[in-house]
Amino acid sequence: MTAENDVDLRTRGHRKREKTRTQLIGAGLRVLAEKGEALTVSDVVAEADVSNGTFYNYFADREELVDALAEHLLVTLADSAASEPTADPAMRFAVASARVMRRAEADPVWGRVVLRLVTRGIVHQNIDRYLREDLAAGFAQGRFDTGPDDVTIDQVLGLLVMTLRRIVDGQAQPDAPRLAVECGLRALGVSREEAGELAAAALSA
Repeated sequence: MTAENDVDLRTRGHRKREKTRTQLIGAGLRVLAEKGEALTVSDVVAEADVSNGTFYNYFADREELVDALAEHLLVTLADSAASEPTADPAMRFAVASARVMRRAEADPVWGRVVLRLVTRGIVHQNIDRYLREDLAAGFAQGRFDTGPDDVTIDQVLGLLVMTLRRIVDGQAQPDAPRLAVECGLRALGVSREEAGELAAAALSA
């Protein structure tokens, strides 16, 4: 076998593994939507139409799968926020934060799965990168008083995570999403009046 054929086989094998993993993630998301956190490996295997052995080639157990599902959901949100068609970092932050809150209100199971990953301290690199880029841009443009330092990142994420937890636990007041977005913007240096306007606009989008 030539070196070129060997590389081609490895490439095809990698594509096949990625396809199977994507198939399992998709099945896991569908089962999660139907059964919530009561999903089992057997449910996912049946939905994906693969064997138990195939599942364990990709995930050590159910817990690792749920972590992968949470990461997938977080990446989807991060990509969505990054593609928001506005040049204003403050509005992008408001819209991205509002989406998280609204999604959690509509689907508490989704919110709990996301919290599971975030509260373990595993924030996907895309989310961290997008947030830091927005804070850096906002600081450079004079929209924010602070840049993408770790303390600011922790402050903003902490606010959103605690609000998300109240929402999924059914303990949040009705206007919690608006208040969280507004407080996040004010923490970055946006005036009270404008923060309120941006939060309202983001939540009505």
